[in-house]
Amino acid sequence: MIWIQIAIFLLGLAIGSFLNVCIYRIPRSDISIYSPRRSFCPECNQSIKFYDNIPLLSYLFLRGKCRHCKAKISIIYPIVELVTAVLFLVMSYYFGQFGKTLNFLHALIFVSVLIPIAFIDAQHYIIPNVISLTGLILGLGIVCAIAYQNQDLDYLKMRLIGFVTGGLGLWLIALIGSAIMRKKAMGGGDVKLMAIIGLFLGAWPALPMVIALSAFSGAVIGTLLIATGKKSRQSPIPYGPFLAGAAVVVLLWGEPLWEKYLQLAGWN
Repeated sequence: MIWIQIAIFLLGLAIGSFLNVCIYRIPRSDISIYSPRRSFCPECNQSIKFYDNIPLLSYLFLRGKCRHCKAKISIIYPIVELVTAVLFLVMSYYFGQFGKTLNFLHALIFVSVLIPIAFIDAQHYIIPNVISLTGLILGLGIVCAIAYQNQDLDYLKMRLIGFVTGGLGLWLIALIGSAIMRKKAMGGGDVKLMAIIGLFLGAWPALPMVIALSAFSGAVIGTLLIATGKKSRQSPIPYGPFLAGAAVVVLLWGEPLWEKYLQLAGWN
């Protein structure tokens, strides 16, 4: 059992390393995921040897600095690798039971799409279409596979309804918010992200929970950033990271949270 967990953790580190490539390269027009093939230092452009590109460990051994120019390596790299590995372990605990391989794969694909979206949006205030399209294709493929395996057409219907209502619902919220604030409330990337979340999680009650949790966490963090002077009232605050974080919470604990809410509301 422990060896399986170690293997899943190492897989998460490897996927996290690839996600770092996506996070750095996709927002930049002068570089692609595939070229140059080898990772390089963004300061001195020196190619990174394989032994300096070991997920998490290389950052620790190099003390967060490039071997060649001694420039600081962004802390984002080990954070992404560690977050991915930990989430993979958590997903194996919740969805890795025997006979639920597709559910486990569903969870891994979902978080692997959410992580680069969250970090890119936090840094660049964009959610690239290439990631949204990839998430859509992978999501549609895995939910179709699960529906086929379980012979459950209702499962597929709820995911497709979630896709439509997620995107349409957030688009309407953005439209109303823009009219009230007289400025753009959120970008089209957030709408596409919500559609993808609906595809992976289904419509009810997942989508209302994601919207409520993301709005609450966004308001709290935004208020703290303004209070500490790191943001002004006019500064844009990316919504993608809050949607992604809320989606992970609902994926893992959506059912007990919903049951608790119904109990507190007196509806259960």
